[in-house]
Amino acid sequence: MFSIFRSSKADRVTTLTLVGGTPTAPGQGASVPRSEQRRTLPSEQDRALSAEARQWLRSLPTRERPLALCSMYPRLANRLAAVWPDAAQTEAVFDELMIDRRGGRLGFAPLVASELMRLHRLHEVRLPSSDGN
Repeated sequence: MFSIFRSSKADRVTTLTLVGGTPTAPGQGASVPRSEQRRTLPSEQDRALSAEARQWLRSLPTRERPLALCSMYPRLANRLAAVWPDAAQTEAVFDELMIDRRGGRLGFAPLVASELMRLHRLHEVRLPSSDGN
């Protein structure tokens, strides 16, 4: 399970990576090609907030604006801004952030993690209630 908070080295658990059908611990056996281990390198557009993200940021209540997220992870802020109008896509992005499908993620700094949690709560308020009201 992945936590959005950074963990200390003592809290980390060794994960196994499937390489050629054989599970291996990191640093053992064949290496997984880098392209399969990590996402693509950020482009120039990923290193700064897009106009869409700046507009999205201004649309949020002042106390809910994720300023640390935008500063430290503009790529992620751009992605959230792009999907924010679509509740299902926004939920999918939050799910991707909460569940470590790549293995070995370290999590976010506490300030960014708390901003993500606040954003998720704000997003949940927009969702239709399950009781039909």
